Amino acid sequence: MKATRVEMMKVIELRVVDNVAAVQDNVTAMHGKTVTLACATTKGLVPLSYCRFEPPNTSPFSIDSTVSVSNPILNRYYFPPNKSLDRGDCAVTIRKVKYEDVGIWTCGAALDDGKEYTDRIKLEVKGLMSTASVTGVTVGAVLIVVTLCILGYFAWKRRWFLGSHRQEEEEVIEVQELGLQRIPQNSPHGSPQVRRAVIVPSVVIQSPSEPSNSPTTST
Repeated sequence: MKATRVEMMKVIELRVVDNVAAVQDNVTAMHGKTVTLACATTKGLVPLSYCRFEPPNTSPFSIDSTVSVSNPILNRYYFPPNKSLDRGDCAVTIRKVKYEDVGIWTCGAALDDGKEYTDRIKLEVKGLMSTASVTGVTVGAVLIVVTLCILGYFAWKRRWFLGSHRQEEEEVIEVQELGLQRIPQNSPHGSPQVRRAVIVPSVVIQSPSEPSNSPTTST
């Protein structure tokens, strides 16, 4: 009976680092959980002069053992209690990871030679938002949609009202123009004048002594 052999393989990533390097250059954390980002010296237990971090979306900050859980920076960042600058540790613990923490973090530390050495850590955050956050986002989206619908309705109503009112004004103007076209230009009072024919009766005067051959007309 032949034995079956299974070959196991694992890819090893080789990085060329300086005197300070990230313990893990790719870190994945769950949303709302706590995660620690750490760098350390590559020369063993060599003390560090200082330790600092540059988050992807906030201002850089220095950190040491005095920044504890009860006294965190921005109420979120503190130095891990199991780490020490005297042992060459440069680390930060993030309380309740958010999506704004996603990105490249830079750790910087100085040795006794006075030089600063840096490395980068890529942080990824997975998991869904909390129920309260989802509810807030949903309510906000609904309010935005309702507001847009109301504004659109009033805009349409105003446009319709102005359009109908303008149409009525145009009709009135057209009627007035037609009426003006029918009025004679020489009318001083703006109303048509009708000329009436005046018939003047003729009067015949005849002398009683001398008959007249032709009638005399007087007006």
